[in-house]
Amino acid sequence: METPPTQSMANGSLTDIQMYLHLEALRRFNEDARNVKRQVAEQARLWLDAKCEYQREYARLANLTKCIAMRVALDAKRQPDVEIGKQAVKDVAYMRAKISSDQRPAAIDPKTVEHCQQQLESSHKCRQKLSQQQKNFAESHEALRALRIAVDTLENGLEIATVQAMDQLVAQLLPRPEPARIGRD
Repeated sequence: METPPTQSMANGSLTDIQMYLHLEALRRFNEDARNVKRQVAEQARLWLDAKCEYQREYARLANLTKCIAMRVALDAKRQPDVEIGKQAVKDVAYMRAKISSDQRPAAIDPKTVEHCQQQLESSHKCRQKLSQQQKNFAESHEALRALRIAVDTLENGLEIATVQAMDQLVAQLLPRPEPARIGRD
């Protein structure tokens, strides 16, 4: 008893359809896996970019804090106050805690930056000694430039005079040409 040809064709077609469905599912799985890998790589790159930016901004803020602390210490014209030192230690501990946490700030608070800039501007006072030193430096620089020009001119003049003296000495050592005799031969 043989199976009718229509039933074997149906079994073959069903097997082919199942194979096509399996291949399609495998293709989609591989495509989804590639897509997930691409997205993970993109997110990792974004995270590294954000980390670098955060570190740059932190370094800028740490430098700004250091400059402000130095400015306050210089304005005090005396030993730094113990309270200021304690406050600085607290600030450093706070920053250390912020850095060691896994939280990433979205952006720096503009009010904080503006406040820091106002502190810098209000703490800054014109310094007459600095402007006087800048003026003295400019004058010294100009004098040095004029001195360099004078030395260059003197060297060039000495070189020219030396060459002329050597030419004159060579001219004196060479025998003088005898005057041409006309008609004696």
